[in-house]
Amino acid sequence: MALAPAPVLAPRAMNPANDRAEPELPQVAVLFAHYAPYHVDRVEAAARRLAGRARVLAVETADASEAYGWEPARGFALAEHRVLFPGRVYEHIGRLERLTAYAATLRGAQLVLSGIPWSDPDIVALAWRRRARGRATIAMTDSKFDDKPRSLVREQVKARLLAGFSGAMVAGLRQRDYLRFLGFEERPVLPGYDTLSVERVRRHAAAAPDLPWAERPFLYVGRMVEKKNLPTLLAGYARYVAEGGGRRLVLVGEGVQREGLEAQVAAAGLGDRVRFTGHCGARGVAREMAQALALCLVSTEEQWGLVVNEAVAMGIPAIVSPAVGARDALVRGGVTGHVIEPASPASIARAMHAMEADEGRWRAMAEAAAARHWLADAERFADSAELLFDPASASAAAAVARFWDACERD
Repeated sequence: MALAPAPVLAPRAMNPANDRAEPELPQVAVLFAHYAPYHVDRVEAAARRLAGRARVLAVETADASEAYGWEPARGFALAEHRVLFPGRVYEHIGRLERLTAYAATLRGAQLVLSGIPWSDPDIVALAWRRRARGRATIAMTDSKFDDKPRSLVREQVKARLLAGFSGAMVAGLRQRDYLRFLGFEERPVLPGYDTLSVERVRRHAAAAPDLPWAERPFLYVGRMVEKKNLPTLLAGYARYVAEGGGRRLVLVGEGVQREGLEAQVAAAGLGDRVRFTGHCGARGVAREMAQALALCLVSTEEQWGLVVNEAVAMGIPAIVSPAVGARDALVRGGVTGHVIEPASPASIARAMHAMEADEGRWRAMAEAAAARHWLADAERFADSAELLFDPASASAAAAVARFWDACERD
């Protein structure tokens, strides 16, 4: 499998202290439309890994987005952070305007890792433009074939457009298989895209009170939108309560469905058992996670589900649907959580009952979940970034192989 070309040193610069020419470090850029805390985690992990070998540039198109209410990016210590359109909303910036800014900012980067959807015409154009100049662009993605119905003609067109990318960094197994289907058989497809700092999550949760096992609630974290399947989750929870279940349910997040979900809770007479917190931020989410019995993510479409990473970081089992991409690496049915049928409230209720049935069994599942935390950590992003930058790195290659092996066999 061909990897990205080895980095080429940029023009030499003069050191004013001794007037001697020194090589300027090659530049690796990581591009996202809008940075969340876990994006910062990944970039900082890469910058730490490549320290002394490359300058890592964290490029953020805009510091606001219509889709996500993330707090402004902060916490950069090793990477250079640059916002191309400060004070603007990503979706309100024209594609040509974005492409022009990308081309100017990334001109000197030997390697660009792009987390903006590959389907965006400006990103496709950027990749082809850089390819014509002999510079590598890596598509970072968590899309998988089963996310939605696929048209063969559209997939063939997509494969041709993606030919401008030198390789890809993906989230897990199904994402890897999808990229290979799209023609990346001879280009590197490496893991670690959907990761975060386990240490940061644990640090944020440190101040949370340690709830007794009997008081821990079920927890949902995420946007309140259709694909998250929250009406079915509530129907499953209502069935669980009707069958004698006593745990509360906490819903963290905002979205267009919130009003309808609140009405559903009221109609079911569950107002004293279900708590809506609204948007909590990274620290609030970590604290809620630390007190949970189990994370519930029963989406009908879920490319990955980074909240599962947060649950693993805290040693919290998860109840997930097959659509959740993180299941492939982080959830083992009956070992670290349960996999349910997303259209079946009865399936969800059974999983809830099983989760609360025995404290000893729950603690064994929590320990098994925590043992997989290394698969969720941003160091896996650093492994792949290092291998793309330096294809001769034996340690990075071994780490990548260990990730795939743990997903496929463990």
